[in-house]
Amino acid sequence: MTTATTRPDTTLTLLFGPDEQILDTLTHAIMSGGADGNLDRAVQKLPEAARDVAAREITAATADLLDINLIDLLIAGWRQYQDLTSAARRTLAAPGSTELVQLATHRVATVQLSLSVVFDVSAVLARVRAGKLAGVHTGSCDITATLAIDDIDVTSKQAHLELPGEITLKQELRLLPAEDYPPSENKAVPAEGVKA
Repeated sequence: MTTATTRPDTTLTLLFGPDEQILDTLTHAIMSGGADGNLDRAVQKLPEAARDVAAREITAATADLLDINLIDLLIAGWRQYQDLTSAARRTLAAPGSTELVQLATHRVATVQLSLSVVFDVSAVLARVRAGKLAGVHTGSCDITATLAIDDIDVTSKQAHLELPGEITLKQELRLLPAEDYPPSENKAVPAEGVKA
């Protein structure tokens, strides 16, 4: 167990530190280690730009979930401590009274939450013209979200989403290396993630 040298305010800073590189560190941890690397494997076949977007979105969502004030968590745990709640009731009933409650060394329980969101995208057509991606005819997406508490599925919901129309690219993107195109085409801008 690693002990933080500065006083962390949230679970996010406790786990990843208070520095400016926290999101980079979190992204690396998520993409390389989460769920035995399943996330990294799930996105590795995507184009680099899509992987970057997925990583940013997942990191932002995880950072929001971990941005929980540690004192608030401790107090939430103490609300379950009967001696404290009894003292709270007594002092509420007797205005102006104060009680000191001995808190022996104790542990506030933790609950492990996990959220799984699976997107099954289908019926997406890519329009390819002259060796370039010219547009995408979008299709539909089935979404399944599952919330588990301490490894027990609590709820799972599904939804169907029709993706909107056609996306026409302002500039067609080359899908192949530059040497596969006629010399006159080599001035075209390559797609991100494709070496020119």
